[in-house]
Amino acid sequence: MRPLAELLSEPGREWRKVDGASQPHIAELESALPFEPPAEYIEFLRYSNGGEGELALEPLWFQLFDVAFAIQLWQDDKYRREYPDLFFFGSNGGLESIAFDMSCPKPWPIVMVDSIAGLDSARRISRSIEEFIERVGLRDDQEV
Repeated sequence: MRPLAELLSEPGREWRKVDGASQPHIAELESALPFEPPAEYIEFLRYSNGGEGELALEPLWFQLFDVAFAIQLWQDDKYRREYPDLFFFGSNGGLESIAFDMSCPKPWPIVMVDSIAGLDSARRISRSIEEFIERVGLRDDQEV
């Protein structure tokens, strides 16, 4: 995969970038999690700690959670009970949340979950975070 900054700033991509996560923020995330997050996800946070844009996958819009919110969700008892094998890292700004499905072997697939319907609504939208990132900033009708 090309460097994330290069990929998301190419012509035709729509990504509303915010300042990237600092090394102390990344360290806080890594220490809060009992697993090692994918390097591509960490690179994304370093580039843009939050932000939003088009997504050439369902649910068609992606809002990246900042480090603090991702940690908050991971540590929420309700989320841990209801979604024991999911790590949420974004949403579409509405009902659908986007997560790593850690019940599968690495590279973890990306799933979309309707937060009202619960775990039974989980649908795989990408085979990996790398494939997912390739589609960030693009409309559904654009080529990767």
